[in-house]
Amino acid sequence: MIDLLKTLNAWLAQGAPVAAATIVTHEGSTPRSAGSKMIVRAGGDMHGAMYGTVGGGLVEAKVLEAAARVLTDGVPGVMDFDLTGELAAGADMVCGGKLRVYLERIDPGPQQALFAELSRRLEAGERCLMAAPMDGGPRTLVPWHGPALGTELPGSLIESARAAGRDLRAPVVFAVMENRWLLEPWSAPSPMYIAGAGHVSRPTAQVAALAGFRVTVMDDRPEFANAERFPKAHEILTRDLGHALDGVPVGPETSVVIVTRGHVHDADVLAQALRTPAGYIGMIGSRRKRDSVYQRLRAQGFGDQDFNRVHCPVGLDIGAETPEEIAVSIVAELIQARAKRGGA
Repeated sequence: MIDLLKTLNAWLAQGAPVAAATIVTHEGSTPRSAGSKMIVRAGGDMHGAMYGTVGGGLVEAKVLEAAARVLTDGVPGVMDFDLTGELAAGADMVCGGKLRVYLERIDPGPQQALFAELSRRLEAGERCLMAAPMDGGPRTLVPWHGPALGTELPGSLIESARAAGRDLRAPVVFAVMENRWLLEPWSAPSPMYIAGAGHVSRPTAQVAALAGFRVTVMDDRPEFANAERFPKAHEILTRDLGHALDGVPVGPETSVVIVTRGHVHDADVLAQALRTPAGYIGMIGSRRKRDSVYQRLRAQGFGDQDFNRVHCPVGLDIGAETPEEIAVSIVAELIQARAKRGGA
């Protein structure tokens, strides 16, 4: 979603309107779930230039047709799709669910400035809500703290939006003052710290970035920890691994992956990670290596309750052998953990 937001901002900066399609609700088995988004602009092929998806196939074809209309008249609307009946049969789909898609036009100018501000806040690690009147009109950016930006809304509406979005992970439609609003949660990418910049961490950083994690790579060797080797990393920290997590913000949404070059460094970083509320901690190595590291840490006061937080050997068991295969297994487990936390 962050890449989609960047694309949206780039398109708006060119001075032309953009149509946005968002899956608002879904029931049963559908190609995409609530929160999936696609943006479309005029030009390009017969459907225009597009980014993102609402599921492909006949559903997406019909949404693209409607997006062309929205780009012209600016009138928002809702499309309902029943994938249990004739539509599914005609498209050779076996999903068997239902979904509702909301379409709107986003114009340059004040709306562009609002999405640019949203992008800036997400880059800073904030979480925001975007409230859009479903019958048309300017939207409002509601930061988790501080005043709302955009349309001047009553304080009661802002607090209602925050209350509705407290644990929100997908868009919802809510009614306030006889108006329907689409409330969309936007979150910064889940932070991920990779301790070690060797042959496994390199593809892991790349795959994790593609999967929507905000990757920071740490190592004490600048010849390994550099932008040339890790072009997809958000940040590269060259530091003593004995103090890898010093001053680093680690919260429940944070993942820590330990792939250093030796047992001692693994133990040092693991001890640091276990002192944080990190939502995921993974360490590479065999079970024999794991037992050796755990024994070392027991002498420092750590116990089974701490070690139960650790995924070791790191990654899902898919029979991975090469660094690239191991990277896939690690990121697959990260995605699984993120989904269980309810993250984006």
